[in-house]
Amino acid sequence: MAITIRDVARAASLSCETILEVLVSPSSLEPEVVRHVMRVIRETGYLETFSRWKGGSKGSMVAVISSSVDSLSGTEIYRGIDRAMSALGLNLNMMTFPTRHSPALREELLASLLPFNMIDAVITLNVSPSESIVERYKSVGKALVLCQSKVQGSLSVLLENQKGMSMAVDYLYNRGCRRIALMNGPSSVAEPGSSPSERLIGYLMALHRLGMNFDEKLVYETQDYDGDSGAHGFEYFSGRRPLPDGLVCASGDMTAIGFITEARKNGVQVPSDIAVIGYDDLPLASLVSPALTTIRQRLMIAGAGALVLALESAVLGPGSDLIIVPEIVPRETA
Repeated sequence: MAITIRDVARAASLSCETILEVLVSPSSLEPEVVRHVMRVIRETGYLETFSRWKGGSKGSMVAVISSSVDSLSGTEIYRGIDRAMSALGLNLNMMTFPTRHSPALREELLASLLPFNMIDAVITLNVSPSESIVERYKSVGKALVLCQSKVQGSLSVLLENQKGMSMAVDYLYNRGCRRIALMNGPSSVAEPGSSPSERLIGYLMALHRLGMNFDEKLVYETQDYDGDSGAHGFEYFSGRRPLPDGLVCASGDMTAIGFITEARKNGVQVPSDIAVIGYDDLPLASLVSPALTTIRQRLMIAGAGALVLALESAVLGPGSDLIIVPEIVPRETA
């Protein structure tokens, strides 16, 4: 019987996240943990689950469908998929398809990939297929895993957006912030995905739990996830005095960096005038000055998890969702 990552986690008395971290980022863990996990992987015969993709020709592929191919957070997920392929010794190729935020193109792409036997699994990134597409994949037995979204009947890797927002708001509150603003991702595009709405809900729930009033003027929705959008966010908040004393950039690290850069140009100091928390923990977050306090989504682990679930599903049939728990990374901006 094929072994799953949950079997490995139980045998190692560790979480699935730790097993995945050993595959994609072993240097971040203690050497004895890595040795222990690798020993359990060997003893359980976990690698045999993927024997279909070892050796032979390089014809098999995993298709990845995302709203765009140029987002830095998406790049981290791609890296996780690629590193997991390498760590597991898989003879697989990865092909990416952007939907350009079009629901029609998304459905067309997903439907067009169904007949191709060379595509063993499909992974979507922050894209929500229709229930009918999910059912079509299930009916023909082609593996489909949704990363950062959930549809009835789907197999998903979920990133606990509400928990991440709760961590960020709590962190600012515990440091004395009482006017905590939110810069959120776009919800007005044709296919916004679920993350912006989940993070807004997490923000609202955290305010309520802490006994803080909600002020709609303290919420700004970006047009994109880049630095320019963060600069526009500063312009918005600076025009609504008093300036918030804390800001959660749920739209991502790049918007947080854009906000901080524009704040500095206008004589506003971070964190003394306003504390700022990003979201993602992209590699750049630790390199900017001041270094960015952020919510680490563990995106490479999510990518590796999506690949593992997809291939396990191709061998064993649909499994159960995988939940990746975020963590806060304190640095200099808050």
